[in-house]
Formats: sequence, C-alpha cells, structure tokens
Amino acid sequence: MFLLFYFKAGYQRLNAIILLNMKKFTESLQAYFIFIIIAILIVFSSKAKQGAIQGINLCEGIIIPALLPVLILSSTAVKLKPSNSFAAVFFGLISGYPSGAVLTRELYQSKSISENEAKRLMCFNFCGGFAFIISAVGTVVYRSTKTGVILYLSSALSSLIIALITKPFYKKERAIQKMPEKINPADAFCESAESSVKSLAVMSAYIILFSALLSIIPLPENLTALFEITNGICTAKKLLPLPICAFYLAFGGLCIHFQLISFLKNMKISYFVFLIYRLLGASLSYFICKIFLIFFPETAVTSAALSPALPFEISKLGSGLSAVMIVGCAVIVFDLENRKAAHG
Repeated sequence: MFLLFYFKAGYQRLNAIILLNMKKFTESLQAYFIFIIIAILIVFSSKAKQGAIQGINLCEGIIIPALLPVLILSSTAVKLKPSNSFAAVFFGLISGYPSGAVLTRELYQSKSISENEAKRLMCFNFCGGFAFIISAVGTVVYRSTKTGVILYLSSALSSLIIALITKPFYKKERAIQKMPEKINPADAFCESAESSVKSLAVMSAYIILFSALLSIIPLPENLTALFEITNGICTAKKLLPLPICAFYLAFGGLCIHFQLISFLKNMKISYFVFLIYRLLGASLSYFICKIFLIFFPETAVTSAALSPALPFEISKLGSGLSAVMIVGCAVIVFDLENRKAAHG
C-alpha cells in the first residue's frame, strides 16, 4: 500500500510538472509568434502601410456605414424587449456579423436567456449583412443585385437550416435568475450607441491588422477570403465562382472569428464547436447557391464573363456618412458619461 501511495503521488507530481512546462512552452511560443509578426510588420513596413490603409478604407467605406446604424437600432430593440431572442436572430440576419453575436451576448449578460440558449443561438446566428452582401458584394463587385440576393439567401438559409437542426439538441431552459430591469428608450439608445461603437472599433482594428498582414504574406487569392472576408471578396483581382463566394460569406473569415473569441468565452462556448458549425453553415451555403444557379443559370454565366480586374472604389458618400455617424455616436457616448456622472 505504501508503494502504491508513493507511486500515485509521484505520478501526480510528474503530471503537474508536465502541465506546468507545457503551459510555459505555450506561452513562450505565443510570445515568439507575436514577436515574429511585429518583426515582419517592421521589415515590410511599406507594404504593411498600404495594406493598413486599404483596411481603413474598407472600414470607413463599407463596414461602418453598413453596420453602425443597424447595430445601434437593433441593440436598442433588444434592450427594450430583452426577453425575446427573436430580435437578436432577426437583426443578426439583417445587419450581419458580428451583430448576431453581440446581441446574443447582451441577452446572455442581462440573464434574458440561459447559457444553453446562448450556445444554440451561436450555432446559427452568424450571417453576412443584407447591405454588405447585396449592395457591396452583389451590386458593386459582381455588378448584379440578383447575384447579391442569391448570395444573401444562400447564407441566410444555411443559418436557418442549422437553427432547425440544433433545436432538438438544445432544450430551452427556465433557469433565468432574475427578470431584466426595464430601461427607458433614451438610456437604451445611448447604451446601445456606446457598445456598438466599441464593437465596431474592435472589428475595424482586426480588419486593419489582417489587411496589413495579408499585404505582406503571399497567399493564393482564392484563400484570402478564408482569413479576411472583406478584403478577400471586395478587393480581389479575380472574381470567385459564386458557390465558393457563398461558402466564404457563410464562413465569415478567421478575422471575424477572432473578434468573437472573447464573446464565446463569456458564454462558455467552445471555439471548436463554433468552428464546426461555421464549416457546416458554409458547406450548406455552397450547395444552396448551387441549387439557385440551376434555376438562374444566367447569373453564373454573367459573373464568369466579368473582367477579372475589378477595382473596388470606396464611395465618398459612404466616407462622409461614416464620419458623421462616428461624430454623432461620440456625442451620444459623452452625453451618457455626463449623465452617469450627474447621477453618481
């Protein structure tokens, strides 16, 4: 018995030492990896600068004008009626990623939905925005609004199919600790403006970083969208086949995935599970788009005939609009802070 106890204690100690060393090794590896990225950005600073400027233009001309107004209003609607998760799904489908995740997190943090419900919502509440896919991708990039509608429906339907598939596996729980406190519309709007600006600031930072890195690291052009969806589709020199484009739009790109890691952690959701559902949704979107093209074959033919060199020009109106909205939201945020200070 003494030998058995001694052996067990030694095994546990050895296991603890191994885990500690593995943790130190992982931390060192991460530090070296970040150091290498910084070194690459410094050595190739000229290319990185060009990529960063391109990322800023994409955020200013597409991301902020398309997402900010809808995100503010949808977040306000969720705050005013927090017991209804339908609003999070509806606005997630309309305004696009990462709006669905942002609204789901707000419902979870306000204890309006349970952990189990949050996990199910994050399985499918992930879709490209109505304005981004139809206007930016369809009308501007592929020069066809019909193409944009097909791409959007492919992505949205794939999300809804996953919602139906996952329903039996995530039973609705009643384990909500307390009813959320009512909030007046003015405070809901101000808080939504503040959280929306912060979310878009983080999203823009990731897009700019990935744009800088992708301008340095040589990748096959058809794989760029796998890492950053906006650059991969909107600034591509060669148009992607529509089913492949539908796949990438439903997948979202690793840049958006990284933005959601903290959200997933807060809701106790494994990124691996999230990734599996993203791949499932992307595959469904691919085949749904294939089916649409059977009924609308002229769309695929027209897209294939377009020029491979497709310059994506940022609208001056979009730039001005985004600047006005940023200033307006900044004023709202400062007003909110002043109110807090006055009441405090």
